[in-house]
Amino acid sequence: MEGFAQPKGVIFGLGCVCKKLSASSDDRVTIYDKTIMKHSLDNLSDNEWQLYKDTISLSGTMEDLTQQLSENGTYDKYREIHQQYLELLNTTADDKIKTESLKRLTFLNWYSILEPSCFTGVDNLDDKTIFNSLSILNDYIKDNKLDAEFIWMLSYYSCWDWIILTFSENKLDELTKFVKSVDTSILHIPKNQLSKGSMDNRGQMGIYWTSVSVEKVETK
Repeated sequence: MEGFAQPKGVIFGLGCVCKKLSASSDDRVTIYDKTIMKHSLDNLSDNEWQLYKDTISLSGTMEDLTQQLSENGTYDKYREIHQQYLELLNTTADDKIKTESLKRLTFLNWYSILEPSCFTGVDNLDDKTIFNSLSILNDYIKDNKLDAEFIWMLSYYSCWDWIILTFSENKLDELTKFVKSVDTSILHIPKNQLSKGSMDNRGQMGIYWTSVSVEKVETK
């Protein structure tokens, strides 16, 4: 994709399928699942960071920014990244990568509706991709697979319950139950508690959580 970071190499932890080319092939090299390479977490984070930098570099009214982001392809590229996280989630055999992909998907699902797209570069994400990712999240809750970080993240998002319930109510029972059970009077984030760098290289999700000060403040 034009304007996106190129793959940095083979990420063996992504469960790449290694194959040998046949003897009749012109190239006698080992090849890997190109989808997994292309959609590695690091590459997707790099691509998000580039789109975010491009977005915040623009100037003008909200209407001007929206038009610029539409015309320069930022919105389209972010929709592709959103879908690629789902592809990675569905193709990797690594549970940690699955969970991180789902965390970033869940964030983008929420953030795209909460914040004006002219400030984030994220607009009009595919409803089917949103629902499919939330369906997987529903299964994670049902199977008790949410880690501590995912629980406080989802609890925080649930304070804007309508965003998730629009997709989950009467369809995804476990997710709906989770959202409705959250005490919205409590600040669910670990303010200044996480190690410095915990949110590095985690796409716009990491940028957001760093901005609301979940990491410890360094003291000199």
